[in-house]
Amino acid sequence: MSVIGLNEDGKLTLGQKTLGERAQEAGAKAKTEISQIRMPDFLLFAMTVYSLPAPGLGMPFNQVMVFVLVAYSLTRPAPFKLGRYSSLFAFLGILLGYVALLSMMTEASADAADWFRRWARLLATTLLILVIAQGRLHLRSAILGFSAGLLVNAALFYAGVAPNNYGGVLTGYLLDKNYAGLVHAIFAMLVITALEKRWHQVVVLVLAGFLLWETGSRTSLTALGLGYIWVLLTPKMTPLFKVGLLAGFWWLQEFLTKNFADAEVFGDREGSDALRERIDEWSWAKVQETGFFGQGLGEAYVYSEDGARTWFFHNSYWSAFVEGGWLWAVGLVAITLLFVTKPLSTNPGWSSYEILGQGLGLVILMCALRLGEVFYTLPWALVLAFALRVAVIRLPENSQVEMYKYDQKLKEAYQG
Repeated sequence: MSVIGLNEDGKLTLGQKTLGERAQEAGAKAKTEISQIRMPDFLLFAMTVYSLPAPGLGMPFNQVMVFVLVAYSLTRPAPFKLGRYSSLFAFLGILLGYVALLSMMTEASADAADWFRRWARLLATTLLILVIAQGRLHLRSAILGFSAGLLVNAALFYAGVAPNNYGGVLTGYLLDKNYAGLVHAIFAMLVITALEKRWHQVVVLVLAGFLLWETGSRTSLTALGLGYIWVLLTPKMTPLFKVGLLAGFWWLQEFLTKNFADAEVFGDREGSDALRERIDEWSWAKVQETGFFGQGLGEAYVYSEDGARTWFFHNSYWSAFVEGGWLWAVGLVAITLLFVTKPLSTNPGWSSYEILGQGLGLVILMCALRLGEVFYTLPWALVLAFALRVAVIRLPENSQVEMYKYDQKLKEAYQG
C-alpha cells in the first residue's frame, strides 16, 4: 500500500516517489497510449456510426464514410505485404465481377435497389478490408474510434437527442434495430483486443453487454454468448467436435430466438414476431423461385400481402442467395466460415487474438440467421480485416516492418 508523506526536501510523496514524479510518469504513460492511436483514423471511424442520409448523395452518411476512409488511406504507405493472402482479394474480386455481370445482364424488378450503387458500396467495403490489412489504416484506432462513436450515440440517445424509432430500444443514429444489435455484439468482443489491462477489458465488456441488452436484439445477445463459448471451448477441440458444436449452436440460436419471444424481459413482441414470420414466409417463397445464378443485386426484398410496401429479408443467407445465387452465397459464407471462424483447423498454438477472431466469425454467422444484411457490412468488414491483420503481420516478408505497439502485440502473442 502506498503511503502519502514528506521527503527530506519537504516535498509531498506517494510511496518512494514524489507526486511530481508520479505525475510525470502518468503523463509519459498517457503520451505513449495516445501515440498508439492515429487520431484521423479514430475520428473517421467514429463518424461511421452516423447512418442518416447524406444530403445530395443518395446514400447513408456511414456508407459515404467508407469511401472517405478508402480515399484517405491511399495517402498513406502500406507497411504490410499481403503475401499469400493476396489470393483472398483475388477471390473477392472474382465474386464482385461475377455479381456485377449477373446484375447487368438481369432485368431488375420494379422496386429493386439500384444494383450499381450497391455494387460500388461492396467494392468500397472490399477496399476498406484491403487497406486495413495492409496497415494503411490503423486497426486499433478503427476499433476504438467506432467504439467511441457507439458510446456517444448511446449518450445522445438517452439524452433525447438521437433518433428513437423503435419504442425505446437503443438505436439512435444507427437507425435500424437489427443493425444496432449487430454492431454492439461485434464490438463487445472486438474492443477487448484493443485494451491492455484486464480491468479495462472487464469494465468495457460489462458496458458493451449493457448497451447490447438495450438494443433488445435477442439474436445478437445469443450470438455474443455463443461467440464467447466458442472462444472458451474450441482451442482444445478437434475439427470434428468443432463442426458438431457449430451445428449445435445453429440449432440453439434458432430455438432460443423463436421460443423465448414472449419472455417478459423482452417486452411484448407478439406483433413484431408475427410480422417477422410473414416476412420470412414471403422471403422463402422468393428463395424457392430463384435459380442457380440468382436475381441480381438489390433483389433481396419482398412485397407485403397487399402489395402496399416492401420489406428486406431478415436472413442474410437468403439475401446472398437471391442476389447472387449459389456462387455468391457460398463464396461469402466460405470466407466467413473457413478463413475467420476456422472450424476445420486444429488450432496450432494460436494466440488469444486469433481465437477471439474466430469467435467474432461465429457471431457473424449466427447474426446472419435473423438480422437481415450482415455479410458485406462494415462490422463484417472489420471482423475480416482483424483476422487478416493477425495473419499478415506474422508473414516472413513482414518480419522487419516497424509496427505500432498494437500490431507488435498481435505478432508476439502468436506462439507458432
